[in-house]
Amino acid sequence: MGLNPLVDRKRTILTLGGIAVAVWLVWQFRHSPEWRNFTWNAVWTATQQARGWYIAISVALIYFSYLLRTWRWQMLMAEPGRFWPVLKGTAIGFTGTALLGRPAELVRPYYIARKHRGGLSPQLAVWVLERVFDMAGVVFLVGLDLGLDPVVKELTRSGGYQAAFQRAGLVVIASVVALVAALYVFHLRASAWLAKLRRASAAHPAKARRKIEGFLETLAEGMAGLTRGRTLLGAILFTAALWVTISASIWMAVLAYPAMLPRFDLAEAVLLMGLTAVGSVLTLPAVGGGFQVLTIFGLTKIFGADSAAATSAALIIWLICFYAIAPLGLGLAMHEGVSWRGLEQAAESEELEVRGEG
Repeated sequence: MGLNPLVDRKRTILTLGGIAVAVWLVWQFRHSPEWRNFTWNAVWTATQQARGWYIAISVALIYFSYLLRTWRWQMLMAEPGRFWPVLKGTAIGFTGTALLGRPAELVRPYYIARKHRGGLSPQLAVWVLERVFDMAGVVFLVGLDLGLDPVVKELTRSGGYQAAFQRAGLVVIASVVALVAALYVFHLRASAWLAKLRRASAAHPAKARRKIEGFLETLAEGMAGLTRGRTLLGAILFTAALWVTISASIWMAVLAYPAMLPRFDLAEAVLLMGLTAVGSVLTLPAVGGGFQVLTIFGLTKIFGADSAAATSAALIIWLICFYAIAPLGLGLAMHEGVSWRGLEQAAESEELEVRGEG
């Protein structure tokens, strides 16, 4: 059974957009002075000089970040979640995303829902809350970094990128604030809206309306859970720890190249993490693109790294952030007989029913 036309169209648009942005950025790089003497032989030489222990530490930190994601997901679930199914779903889901692209993100909530013998709606609600926390966490850490660290502030100012960072930050902050405000308004009005939806369902029964009602009820429960100080504080702490850990992983990967940026510190890694987070939106499965390009941009344009070493480091960081989990995810999938395409299609089918398109 093939993927439905809506998902095919969405995937095509994301792919073409990612390719267009990546090609444009690469063209900009190739016409800059520091890239005129660039060769792939130099990249290979830099890769051979990378220190393996730092890369191993970077991989270990990325694996720890998946534990943090697992614990946060458990905390955000309306009903107590079991650790191992959530951990397996996290590993299998992120492996699927690396292999199949962003549309496969539904694999994780669907797998967790199936293992807990529940519907997809509760896990989609957790996924929505997780995205909000991630966006807010990245913006907060990068903003704190730019505001408090004098070295990072000077780097962006001297490179002429401070205004661009400020504009991008304002757009992202506005998006996060709008999303948080919408969720807060929903939390305040959820009871009234759900009561109206139930009356409509009683008068005109419809499967799609019941699915929407179930999803909104679960999201309301999740938002209500966040009003409890312990849950909200725990989610905030896990989010901060998650993105600091990812920043530390990037830091170790950069330090693996001893001659590239010997004084590169964690504060600078947080800024680079922000760029990789933006680039990951434009990343294509098995190819990357935006992630590597923005990582190279940060290393060369902001921090002044050599182009060949920066290219090698960007590829290593991409492999660590996206594919280090793949051996575990593939092993778990083989052990349980999981088909990513099957899970993806089942999740998409159920999601379309939730949205009234099935």
